[in-house]
Amino acid sequence: MYCRNFKEFKEGAARKSPTSAFVADTNGIGISLHSALTEDIRDCWDKLVGDDTIFLHSRYFDALGPLGESLEYRFACYTSGNDIVGVAAFQITKAIGSDLGSNIENNGTLSRLTNKLLRNRKIEFNVLVLGNSFASGEHGFRFKKEIPRDTQVQVLVETTEIIKAEEKKNGKRISATLIKDFYPESFQWADRFSGNGFSEFFVDPNMIMPIKASWNSFDDYLSALTSKYRTKAKAAIRRSKDIEIRELSPEDMTTLESDLLRLYEQVYDRADFKLGKLDAKCFFNLKQHLEECFSLKGFFLEGKLVGFQSSFVYDDCLDCHFVGIDYKLNHEYAIYSRMLYEYIDMAIQRKVSRISFGRTAMEIKSTVGAFPVDMKIYIRHRAKASNQLLKLIFGYVKPSEFNQRVAFKETELRELPIPQKEESATKAS
Repeated sequence: MYCRNFKEFKEGAARKSPTSAFVADTNGIGISLHSALTEDIRDCWDKLVGDDTIFLHSRYFDALGPLGESLEYRFACYTSGNDIVGVAAFQITKAIGSDLGSNIENNGTLSRLTNKLLRNRKIEFNVLVLGNSFASGEHGFRFKKEIPRDTQVQVLVETTEIIKAEEKKNGKRISATLIKDFYPESFQWADRFSGNGFSEFFVDPNMIMPIKASWNSFDDYLSALTSKYRTKAKAAIRRSKDIEIRELSPEDMTTLESDLLRLYEQVYDRADFKLGKLDAKCFFNLKQHLEECFSLKGFFLEGKLVGFQSSFVYDDCLDCHFVGIDYKLNHEYAIYSRMLYEYIDMAIQRKVSRISFGRTAMEIKSTVGAFPVDMKIYIRHRAKASNQLLKLIFGYVKPSEFNQRVAFKETELRELPIPQKEESATKAS
């Protein structure tokens, strides 16, 4: 069903979607909540979202689906009069963290208190996320341009309160609300969340690599590197020469499901802070629903799967997603390094302008040509006292430190659209 206006949308929702409820009106904006993007919603939703992110598209949610207790969705539609003016995707999941104290800047009493309370303790609580738990970037909501930022923030905050109240009625207590992730160009207006009881803090930067339009092959990329990093790339390729890399079909994903899960969990278990967890069936579903927008490549050694890498292509970007690695073989065969170079080769072949490498392993990603872009998130605890402690603690949380390397020749740096170029593109090392 295609919705021409809000009246048609509302009538269709009333007929077809028992999971929808028109629950509030804030500052002239109506708020409706849904536990699924049913047929009566998706056309309106996708039209407003557009093509600048795959992670808000109905096809993505169809593929990923709810993951049992690990992840549930709440979809919000915002209306003004008869017009749909905004949409937002919320996730209810578990946050699992450990050793927060290790990321706290030295602050005497606060450091000792935090270490005593949190170090070596596993922290687990229910969290409401506005955004995507599995991807870095601004993938939580979209509004029509005529809706003022103040109004957008107001209705989004009101929606979080509605969802928390509904979950409490159903016996699930939401301990914290997380709004993620904002890039520097959004910092000024996103700070409005701070005026609504949220604490802001920086997280590890997203590593972004520009792809030069004139590169037609991986050799062109290698030629753009300094001799030091070109030698490093060739060494990694030599060490991984016995590894066969191939695109996995949906049939392969079914056959290799247990191996994919085993390798994924090796990486997942190493993370200090986790939001939600995938299952191996998700890869099959993503390929079925997203087709050429999604890629899953397997890394085989003597016929055995020893690694995999996944990615999405949208809006002139290759977005690197989950990887799986057999860490016992990683050093000898340079599996992870080879994955990074494989992503670069894919980006060149797909003719995108940038790679979003994500927020882990920043230094090694800088050695292949990526640069850091700051990211900020906002968090609020349900209890005022806890929220004040949270604000104090996270005020001293610092992003991970790393040595930013610059892999490109000076002549290339002048031509590449490098993010935050003045800060990042220092003397090559």
